[in-house]
Amino acid sequence: MDSDFLLALLKPDDWLKGGAERILRTYKGKLWTSIVTLAEVVMVGRAFGLDSERMVSDMLDIVEVSESDKGVALRAAVFISRHGLSTFDAFHAAFAEDGEIISSDGVYDKVGLHRISL
Repeated sequence: MDSDFLLALLKPDDWLKGGAERILRTYKGKLWTSIVTLAEVVMVGRAFGLDSERMVSDMLDIVEVSESDKGVALRAAVFISRHGLSTFDAFHAAFAEDGEIISSDGVYDKVGLHRISL
């Protein structure tokens, strides 16, 4: 699915909301998406002032994703809302989990990752 569907459901007002709600009623329990869609919705949703943790939680109630992707999306949302990371930095950090990350960006130090500095 495209991110437009989820954004229409998450935003208070959206010109696609009616169609998205109809599709959700028809296909509830049969919808799935990828981590890429979740990341895109979080990035765009933040531009509309939506809370990252709430967006991820709501999306996971609407669509199915793999168990590992659920964990990554939830960790990324926490990194955004509690540590101020950008959307992509948060997803990079979430994928790294407790490991290492190669980066010149000290933002990863905030979340406790071991950073291999460039």
